[in-house]
Amino acid sequence: MIRRQAVVIAAMLLASAAMVSACESGMLGGSDGAAVDVQVAHPSGVVLQVHKVSTSGDRTAVDVIAMNGRDREVRLNQGRENSFILTDSGEKLLLVPATGNAALAVPGTRRANMTLVFAGTLPGSGNAMLVLNESGSSEPYSSNPRFQVDIPLNNARGAVPEATSMSNLVAIPMTTLRPARSQGSSLGPTTQGASSLQAVQALKSELGAVETERGTIVSLPGDVTFDFDKATIRADAKATLDRLASLIAASGSGTIAIEGHTDSKGNDAYNRRLSLDRAESVKAYLVEQGVPADRLRTLGLGETRPVVANALPDGRDDEAGRQRNRRVEVVLPTENQPAGTDQAASRR
Repeated sequence: MIRRQAVVIAAMLLASAAMVSACESGMLGGSDGAAVDVQVAHPSGVVLQVHKVSTSGDRTAVDVIAMNGRDREVRLNQGRENSFILTDSGEKLLLVPATGNAALAVPGTRRANMTLVFAGTLPGSGNAMLVLNESGSSEPYSSNPRFQVDIPLNNARGAVPEATSMSNLVAIPMTTLRPARSQGSSLGPTTQGASSLQAVQALKSELGAVETERGTIVSLPGDVTFDFDKATIRADAKATLDRLASLIAASGSGTIAIEGHTDSKGNDAYNRRLSLDRAESVKAYLVEQGVPADRLRTLGLGETRPVVANALPDGRDDEAGRQRNRRVEVVLPTENQPAGTDQAASRR
């Protein structure tokens, strides 16, 4: 039963990957390098979509999309020297780990753009083999799936970054059926127009929004939105915040809570200050995009509300867990209901 469910999930993800392939390939790197169009589905419900390979100097990059159809996190780079490119001559180019997420962890029901950087230069022609998680498993329940993909090398010369990176972590688009909130016409005064609702749902999907009793929550990963230990918004995070501003503009009225969170490293006072400063930075950016300042309320919650443990069961530090806890959550109110009631560490 588990294997059958995993195969169904993988098939659905392959179909979804095919639909987003054209638009996503334009987001992964520039026009140089060799285009690749390969999709590999793992029995666990994880799909790897390879878009491009580039090589320059002593570095090689492979642009991919990883789609995790499981409800639990998967890791694509467990252990040292487990991910590499193997050339026809037997040379092995080892992965240059990503800063802050060396395990390339992808949360459940999320997809992410990745630029995988390897130390070494590929030949100018022929083929090579991309291997992720060599010691991983092919079993349908595995949290560490093993991938093996053949990639062409013709015309692969192009710009390559210094290290592996992951970006654009969003929810995998899903379709849900819910009871209508109103008996009125879809274009009447009691509801939003159909086109407006479609725009809102599309933005929620792109942002990975989650519906909760508190409201609609958009989680902004701290390590993607800000530089380490800073509250200045990164340039490559502004596109996500622009979409968030569009979602707010297309949604209803009410107060929006912007909550900053940290992991457990550092003292409580420092963490609360950093989390509040980050929430304030998000507020300032949204105001610049036209969101009324009086709709936004900021809170610095520090380390008090982790989404996962900061340590493994054996007591060892869990960097992937800490990374998930470093975040800013934006809580949009449900219809006719204000978002959140927390007052601690807040300011307008």
